[in-house]
Amino acid sequence: MEILHHNYQLIAKSIAYIDTHFKDQPSIDEIAKKIGMSKYHFIRVFKEYVGVTPKQFLHSVTLNYAKEHIKKSKSILDSSLDIGLSSSSRLHELFVNLIGVTPKEWREKGKDVAMTYGFGITPFGEALIAYTDKGVCYLGFIDNNKEAIFKRFKEIWENANLLHDDIKAHTYLENIFIKNKKYNLLVKGTNLQINVWKALLNLPNGVITTYQDIANFVEQPKAVRAVANAIGKNHIGFLIPCHRVIAKSGAMSGYRWGIERKKILIAYESTHKEDSINYRVATLEDIASLCRLLHKLFVQEAEFEPNSVNQEKALKMIIENDGIGDIYVASLNNEIVGMVNILYTVSTALGTKVALMEDMIIDEKHRRNNIGSSLLKYAISFAKENGCQRVTILTDEDNLAAHEFYKKVGFEKSKMTPFRIQF
Repeated sequence: MEILHHNYQLIAKSIAYIDTHFKDQPSIDEIAKKIGMSKYHFIRVFKEYVGVTPKQFLHSVTLNYAKEHIKKSKSILDSSLDIGLSSSSRLHELFVNLIGVTPKEWREKGKDVAMTYGFGITPFGEALIAYTDKGVCYLGFIDNNKEAIFKRFKEIWENANLLHDDIKAHTYLENIFIKNKKYNLLVKGTNLQINVWKALLNLPNGVITTYQDIANFVEQPKAVRAVANAIGKNHIGFLIPCHRVIAKSGAMSGYRWGIERKKILIAYESTHKEDSINYRVATLEDIASLCRLLHKLFVQEAEFEPNSVNQEKALKMIIENDGIGDIYVASLNNEIVGMVNILYTVSTALGTKVALMEDMIIDEKHRRNNIGSSLLKYAISFAKENGCQRVTILTDEDNLAAHEFYKKVGFEKSKMTPFRIQF
């Protein structure tokens, strides 16, 4: 959580810089230096959060990016109704229940309601979270405005019996942002506001829509302004995804917890959709899964034998040292289903940095779904961004299926034959 929180702050800073300087077309080196990161680490972290490289983001900035996503997700709420979801059904992937306060609780602003609150970090900045035995009742992000966020929280639940507990808050935030645990949500709002919030919960992860679409969904097509106000009154950020609603023009209109955060949330979710493949750089937490894949790979290889101790040692060495190389993985619903290594060196023939690609494996249950080719293209794009002008891949001489696969991705068979000496 600490690493993700720190990375978010740097990426938010870089997006703000790109937004205000895009007319100058700043170099990647300039942006990285501005936020205090090395160039290649910045590229890697930026792509993990935003889904594209800084250069690609700079070329389209956010307006065009959002317009493209509107085209893809037009009338998504209508589509969700077609497949059986509605504002009265099981919401938010059938796990979240939206509970409105009773009329008495509304009038008395939470009087006699036992409520625990606390502050903690998330992958998208610091946050204040509060909850009761009925569910989460507040989640607000903080940007040097801790007092203002706490004041708003107090205004909503003015008469509640508050208990401050940052340790429990940390547990809730980790469950929400890291473990993807679902909680019931206790909301306080008018009928229109609650109907709008229910409509937002019907939006699939990674999909954005417009204020007009929401107004149509709640059968108030002429009440776009009232719908926008209802979205602005949302007091449970992220879990009620008001960040997924933008203007019809594609512009990133107001977001209570900051426009930069809204842009990052939209971009991040578009590349981390549930039930879709996510490509990313491996972390130390992935080593056990990577060892399992390597075991399957080395069982097939003529030249190698599985050795979990050696594999774990080598994986840790690569992950912890940027200069050695990178490991890229394909994951489905947080399960790693494929991997490939890229190791860096320098070619005296080319006078530049080059890469050696090894340990390409896709779990047999997930082959023939273009995962392998997509993972290779993902890794190669990073090699290019890191300044590599050549990528070499090694495979068994008699593995003709692998040869054909690599040719389809763009590799050509080398006239050179590898020789080895092992000590």
